[in-house]
Amino acid sequence: MSAPVWLITGAGSGVGRTLAIALASSGAEVLLASRSRARLEDTARWCWAPSLVVPVDLADQRSTGDLATAVHRHLGGRPLAGIVHAAGIMAWSSGATPSGWSLVPQVNAIAPWSLTLALEADLLAAPGARVLFVAGAPFTIRGVVPQIDQWKGEQKGRGLSLALEAAAAKVVMARVLARKWGRNASVFAFHPGFVKSHLADGLPFPVNVLGCLAQPFLATRCKTGEFLALDPQAPGLSGHLVDGTRAIPEEFRSDADEALVSRLV
Repeated sequence: MSAPVWLITGAGSGVGRTLAIALASSGAEVLLASRSRARLEDTARWCWAPSLVVPVDLADQRSTGDLATAVHRHLGGRPLAGIVHAAGIMAWSSGATPSGWSLVPQVNAIAPWSLTLALEADLLAAPGARVLFVAGAPFTIRGVVPQIDQWKGEQKGRGLSLALEAAAAKVVMARVLARKWGRNASVFAFHPGFVKSHLADGLPFPVNVLGCLAQPFLATRCKTGEFLALDPQAPGLSGHLVDGTRAIPEEFRSDADEALVSRLV
C-alpha cells in the first residue's frame, strides 16, 4: 500500500512546517507549497518520508490553479489524503492582486477555498480525507462576519480586519464542506495556538520587532493541528471550529453559508 499523500501550504514556517514534519514522521508523503523555495527545502530536510517542494504565490489565482494541476498530476490517480491550509499573511493594508481581489483575503481565504474545490475529486477518491483550515484565535472570530462583497481591490488600513474576516470565512467553509461531503471526508477550521512563524514579518515597526522578540517563547509544535491530522477520533468534530480537542460553539451560524462562500468562485 502506498503512503498517504498530503498537501501543505505555508509549509516554510509556523503551522505548515510543524504539520508537514509531523505528517512525514507518521509515514505520509508531503507536498510542500509556499513562496520561499529556501524555506520549503529546509522543511523538506526534516521530513523523513518522500516530499515534493512546490514554490507558489497564492496571491495570484492562476498560480493557485497551477498548484492544483501539479498536485493532480503528481498523484497519478492516487487519492489525496488531506490538505493543510496554513498559508497566510498579516498586514496593516492590503493591496490588490492580479485577479482583482484584495491581497489578505486572497491568500488567507480565497486561495484555500479555490484550491480545495479544484482538488475535490482527488480528496473524495477514497474515504477518510481530511482538510484543515488554520482559522486563528476563536475570540477574534466571534461576531466577525466576512464582508466578501468588499474584498475587491486595494484596501488601505484594513489589512488586520480583513485577516479576521478571512478567518471567519474559513469557519464557514468548514461547515459548508462538512455538510456537502458527509462521511466521505472530514474538514476543520482550527485555532493552532501560538506557534513560531514568520507571520509578523509583514507588519510595520515596532509590531514586527515585538513579534521577533516573542519567537523564543512560542511553541515549536502545533498540537491541535497534529490531533486533527493524525488522531482517528478527529473526524467526529468535522465541520467545527476546534481549539485543542474541543469544538467551540459557533455564534454566527447561518442557513446562508453556501450563498456566502459561493461569492468566492
